[in-house]
Amino acid sequence: MTLTTGPAPVATAVAVALPHEPSARPLPSRHLSAVALVLDTLSAGVAAALVHATLPAWLPETSVAVVLAWPWVVAVSGGHDRVGSGSRGVPVRALVRASVSLALALWVVVAVAPGAATAGSMRELALAALLLAAGMPAVTALARWVVALASPWQPVPVLLVGHGDGVRALLHEFGRERGRSAFAPVAVCLPEPGSDRELEHLNESWSMPVLIGIEDHLMAAARTHAARAVLAVPGPDVGHAELRRWGAWLQDAGIDLLVSSGLRDVAPGRLVPTRVGGAGLVHVRPARLSGLGAGAKAVVDRLAAAALLAVLSPVLGVIALLVRTDSPGPAIFRQTRVGRDGRLFMVYKFRTMCNDADAVREHLADSNESDQNGVLFKIKRDPRITRVGSFLRASSLDELPQLWNVVRGEMSLIGPRPALPAEVRGYHPDVLRRLAIKPGMTGLWQVSGRSDLPWEDTVRLDLQYVDNWSWRMDLAIALRTTVAVVGRRGAY
Repeated sequence: MTLTTGPAPVATAVAVALPHEPSARPLPSRHLSAVALVLDTLSAGVAAALVHATLPAWLPETSVAVVLAWPWVVAVSGGHDRVGSGSRGVPVRALVRASVSLALALWVVVAVAPGAATAGSMRELALAALLLAAGMPAVTALARWVVALASPWQPVPVLLVGHGDGVRALLHEFGRERGRSAFAPVAVCLPEPGSDRELEHLNESWSMPVLIGIEDHLMAAARTHAARAVLAVPGPDVGHAELRRWGAWLQDAGIDLLVSSGLRDVAPGRLVPTRVGGAGLVHVRPARLSGLGAGAKAVVDRLAAAALLAVLSPVLGVIALLVRTDSPGPAIFRQTRVGRDGRLFMVYKFRTMCNDADAVREHLADSNESDQNGVLFKIKRDPRITRVGSFLRASSLDELPQLWNVVRGEMSLIGPRPALPAEVRGYHPDVLRRLAIKPGMTGLWQVSGRSDLPWEDTVRLDLQYVDNWSWRMDLAIALRTTVAVVGRRGAY
């Protein structure tokens, strides 16, 4: 990082002058809005044409009104705002809000308009509104996604503002998501007190300018580095007064203001904005560890595992025969693991190592590549693995007998990695939360790198799953598991 210090123009003068300069508002934002406007109009035309073809009684004049109104409703709903948009800038939530609003408004207007009875029955009217509510966001999101795929991915450039410790934590998160994040840091502004000491702890790999004096450099840095947003970390020198003042400056310059909550690994659906007087708060909804959703997950797990066991029984028999033929010993490996709430259970896997693997492990302690503290033991080229075992591990077929653990209710299809008792004894108290739900055959740890992950990342992913479980997350993990198994990343 390069350090910029020294006097600058008075902060107030900079803030007042910048909004009136032509270059204060980043040009790419207008281009993106223009493209989105054209795509939204064309998408509304396609959706309206499909509805008219499905329901001939639907008036053409109404379709024209929908096509003209849709881009405006999307814009009002936040559909042109890249900051906070979904994957590759597709604002799915904004599109859904816009479609519901327009469909309801359309239904009310047509229903009370003179001659509504001649426009078709109320049933057809309700059906048309439903088709529009589903079709317009779907077609629009697809169109934007296709255009985004054909364009170079350009994350939103952001200016980081705050103390060194908070900025360092954010840079660490940006490093985890480098190449995938919707944001990219371009510069850092630090306050005067203690800034030199804090700079020593910043991530030097980013090689970006660091400016001392937020009030003096905020707007100039945002303009110079074409920042589309400023990400502020609250602290002693970044409080309510500063955020309100900077927010006004940035708004006039067409730059968004983001404020870090300090929370990590919390799903957006669990965060609900609320207020106490004039103070803005974030309500963190509790994790869904019990209730109807958890009960339904348990039922689905058992039924699906039983069905898979029945379908895969011939494959399981062949694998068992190969294991027995390749090396002496049983085909099924049994090992004590720790389940939900610390309950011990016997996990079943196809044996992939020699019979005396546990005894040999003591001589391989210095070769552990996963965790130097000894909590997790993994070696890429483990000499204990048999020839068939190597194939089973690479293809994850050795995990199939765990379907029986799922049927018995000891495991889930998706969940945290089942831990050994020795690992649990070495847990920090915070990590024990991994045991709040059943372990899984697959999970975030597997689809994110499996054995290639350091211990800290494995724990973090498991806790992230425990705290943010949803059906949508399970579906995403199930789909990503297929990719992970085929790619064989971290399978050893």
